[in-house]
Amino acid sequence: MERKRVAIIGAGVSGLAAIKACLEEGLEPTCFEQSEEIGGLWHYTDDGGQQHGASMYKSLISNVSREMSCFSDFPFNTDTPPYPPHSQFHHYLQQYCNRFDLRKFIRFKTQVVKVQQAEGFVEGEWNVHTVGTEPCQHVFHAIMVCSGVHHRPHMSLFAGLKTFQGTVTHSRSYRTPDRFQGKTVLVIGAGNSAGDIAAEVGLTASKVYLSLRDGVWILPRLTHGARPLDLSVSRALLHAPDFVSRNYIKMLSRTHINQANYGLHRTKDPYTHGFMVNDEIPYRLASGKVRLLAQIWVRALPVDNARTPRLYNSLGCTTPLPA
Repeated sequence: MERKRVAIIGAGVSGLAAIKACLEEGLEPTCFEQSEEIGGLWHYTDDGGQQHGASMYKSLISNVSREMSCFSDFPFNTDTPPYPPHSQFHHYLQQYCNRFDLRKFIRFKTQVVKVQQAEGFVEGEWNVHTVGTEPCQHVFHAIMVCSGVHHRPHMSLFAGLKTFQGTVTHSRSYRTPDRFQGKTVLVIGAGNSAGDIAAEVGLTASKVYLSLRDGVWILPRLTHGARPLDLSVSRALLHAPDFVSRNYIKMLSRTHINQANYGLHRTKDPYTHGFMVNDEIPYRLASGKVRLLAQIWVRALPVDNARTPRLYNSLGCTTPLPA
């Protein structure tokens, strides 16, 4: 009996797991990866070489502990730090790929440009059009899209942005803080990348403003005794009612930083509207290296009003869109 052929788009974390799962189920997987290496988001390049995929900055450290981010049948090495940097996480994925011999099922430097139902669609076949060394069409019985949720940058629009004379960029293109040295920078967003970048740029820039629309819940990576927070919380709240777990998350955030003192108070639920995992932002706020702005606004030209920041760079850290 012919084995069912499965097309897998992307060789990141999900793509690698999908290849292995297909093999375990007796399927015939073919993974298409547009870059030259596995890892997806965790494949770091100084120039952001993945032109159409997700990317990261040089200082990125995982905000999920090794125990909570590893594959169940392939734990991290015991000498791996509780929160591995991107280089060690990528090495872990390479080890996983080699351990289960997954690389031979991946076609590198091959981009999927179109997927459509095959003519007739009797057996559920799909035509997959790819571009690599040359355009090609393949037929599969199933498609698994593993290109991730951080595929395309989403830049918010607001008054003054089009006439703003400084540099406007998205966090997707951020690598190091060097180009912001001595400048005034506005970081827009309340996600993890916004916190990481604001904290890092705050060490070299003249001024850094962090714009939050409605505050943010900020959580540390570690609890008392340097135990990974996500590991502790997951066990503690496994069987707790929702109102208990929500209040516990809020309590942890308030213990980490006094929200009222720094204008971080958030009225929205941390489960439905998310939170920021960051260890450095409280110190940057306390030292004045990073200042908060309640609303987003940009003036086309610098003004003399002392309450109006002179912005020379705007760095958007809004959530990227899926593929």
